[in-house]
Amino acid sequence: MTNPWIQSVRRRRSLGGGFSVGAALWLAACSPPPEAQLLNRFFRATQQEDRTTIAGASLVSFPGERVLSWELVESRAETEGPYRIPELREEVASGEARRDEQFQQFYVFRQANREALEAVDARRERNPEAAIGGRLGEVAAAWDEHRAERRRLVTALSEAQIALEAERRRAQRSLLREAPVDYLTGSIRERELLVRVDEQGSGPRDYRFTLLRYDLVNQFGSEVPARWVIVGIEPAADGG
Repeated sequence: MTNPWIQSVRRRRSLGGGFSVGAALWLAACSPPPEAQLLNRFFRATQQEDRTTIAGASLVSFPGERVLSWELVESRAETEGPYRIPELREEVASGEARRDEQFQQFYVFRQANREALEAVDARRERNPEAAIGGRLGEVAAAWDEHRAERRRLVTALSEAQIALEAERRRAQRSLLREAPVDYLTGSIRERELLVRVDEQGSGPRDYRFTLLRYDLVNQFGSEVPARWVIVGIEPAADGG
């Protein structure tokens, strides 16, 4: 698909030999918006199976069939939110502290009730469904609670760690140079695009593209150059 902005520039250049200052300003004004430039780069790389360029533009691959052409139908209102890495790092640190504290309680309880727990295990091996009453039943119930809490805390910590690593990858992909993303501050801009894609074998189909841009500064207050990056592509529901 020929970019309409390029067609306009070519027509303009054919009317004269070079570019004046006015023509340069006109060219800047007629340049496609950043989101359209990103889409063009992403889809051309997708058509050419250029994985390096795709990786530079998007964290996800196009989920549809072979792309024949594309059209930016709508660029929806931009939203802004906080940079989440400091918050996610606190969640991970807090989760590690809660896990370690519970592990210590788990260990102390097991040491204090070793013989009773061995008896509980022996009964459950003989008959997993058997009810255990009395003092042994109290120990078994408390042990089960400890184990359930241990699983819950380990799962919550793992989810927080995964979320932190995903956010680190998104931030680093948006930045135009390597930076210690854990120690930056700023905000995140998000924009949703409605894109119509003509696919081989299935025809035109609408997709929702989610774009992020990280506007961050380092500890010295200097801005870290960044770009829009695609973080999500989903088929659009009827009506977009």
